Amino acid sequence: MNRTTRVLPLLLGLLAVPHQASANAGTPLLWAGMIHLTVGNAVIGVVEGLLLGWWFGLPRARAIAVMIVANYASAWLGGVLIGGAIAGSLPTDLNSGWRWLWGMVGITYCLTLLLELPFVAWLFRATHGGLNRILRASLAIQSVSYLLLFGCYWMASDTSLYTQVKVVRASDLSLPQSVQIYYIDSSDGHIYQRGIRGSGNRKIMELHSADVNDRLFVRSSDANPDRWDLVARLETRDRRGPKVVPILTNMDVDAAPDWRTVRADPTKYPGTSVIFGSVSPLGSAATSPWEFRTGSYPVQGLRAARRATGENFHFSYETPFGAWAVRNAVHLPSDKVLFQLGANQICVFDPASRRVALLWRGRGPVPIIERHPPNPADQPTGSDRSDGAASRPNGRSTRVTEE
Repeated sequence: MNRTTRVLPLLLGLLAVPHQASANAGTPLLWAGMIHLTVGNAVIGVVEGLLLGWWFGLPRARAIAVMIVANYASAWLGGVLIGGAIAGSLPTDLNSGWRWLWGMVGITYCLTLLLELPFVAWLFRATHGGLNRILRASLAIQSVSYLLLFGCYWMASDTSLYTQVKVVRASDLSLPQSVQIYYIDSSDGHIYQRGIRGSGNRKIMELHSADVNDRLFVRSSDANPDRWDLVARLETRDRRGPKVVPILTNMDVDAAPDWRTVRADPTKYPGTSVIFGSVSPLGSAATSPWEFRTGSYPVQGLRAARRATGENFHFSYETPFGAWAVRNAVHLPSDKVLFQLGANQICVFDPASRRVALLWRGRGPVPIIERHPPNPADQPTGSDRSDGAASRPNGRSTRVTEE
């Protein structure tokens, strides 16, 4: 019992390290994982060995040695290989992420029981305790150690995307009808245009984008500085030399360029992975009392601040089973924020009601507002559109396909 008392402060100290870690030196979750996979398993093995000796009368020194080996084996094989493969294959998104998180908690607990059971059985081989006693011993010590481990990771994780924000359907939010969104479809890699409310999805160009770092952006048009060009940035084998593909030119629209794309050298335009920081406003959002900022790590998420009242709000999602960074964010009129969550979720957030919704799957979204929207009565209908040709916003026509 005295040895157990001496071990517990060490374990509690390890739990406290991730909570105090600076985000500039890595996220708390990163530190928790590193500690767990290096020295943490040894500490947990000591605790489990002492409990086996105390509760079931096994030789403590042998039990400690065996359970240290068992914990390293289960952490690397079960947690990193098997658990990581399972988590990576789950069809998670904003709407299902919370359920899958708790599902993975149960799955990894069962994996721990399964992988460490042979080690516990080996310790009982000379006691003739029978299978029932082996199962009870394994269940008891794994429940204690998993609870401690869960507490460590929970302190290091951030799930405020679900605990502080309400996930709703896009139709539940009042979205600005004037906003159109260009984006790369994550299923086929082509460029589409769609109204923020989900209407009028059109294929703009077959791009064959395949990298999660690819994105769209706008830059001032060479022909008219008051207009915009829509451009795709694609990764190449040379990560320092991306491919820049003009999509639409001389667009008579309101747009919100990222400050990085004012550079004269297109080869230095960054990809999605580093599009964070101050969020650019679109149209009337420039006079909004709200300001938004995204962080570099998933745990830094999206931060909202209201200057007049001093109100601050933050949400993010970073857990051992999945982490979604916030990228490509734009401040929309009506104080909504359009952003990319993780690799391919285009979402919108309302800070006033603290609600968030998944719009659709895609990458590198670019919202625009047409300065001179066409009159619906003047638009071709029926057989007039059968050739699949449509006009881009107030500019040269581009071949598109109705979806």
